[in-house]
Amino acid sequence: MKRTILFLALGFASLATWAQNAQKDTVFIKITDDNVFSRCFTKCDLNGDQMVSYAEAEKATALGLDYGGRKNIISNYDFLKYFPNLTHLSIGNTPNETIDLSGNPKLEVIDLRGGLWINEVTLAAGCSPQIFFPIHDQPVTFKRVPPTR
Repeated sequence: MKRTILFLALGFASLATWAQNAQKDTVFIKITDDNVFSRCFTKCDLNGDQMVSYAEAEKATALGLDYGGRKNIISNYDFLKYFPNLTHLSIGNTPNETIDLSGNPKLEVIDLRGGLWINEVTLAAGCSPQIFFPIHDQPVTFKRVPPTR
């Protein structure tokens, strides 16, 4: 009985590890508009397959999401949490008023000049990037996520 339980536990542990590794190679960004992909995500696409996998996103250090004018409006930035090693980020035209960058603790430069509606940005604890602000009368508020123990 103990042996059966041990084998089941080991089986579940190895299955969880396999699932975690499979997720890293899974594609999470597939953009059909070639203009958006080529201007924003080409440098992340390390194998040139026109898709960005979790593993490729993890290796990316710079991301420019401010190209393409009004056509390329991004309204959901939740995918940025899959880019934990970003040091440079540019955000362009967006209807969002808040942006959560708490999953990007290595940011050194954030360019918000194209994000005219942004008025609140959440940063990771200990993250103190150089910030280029949008040109508008509304001040931008910065919050920090408390460090985890």
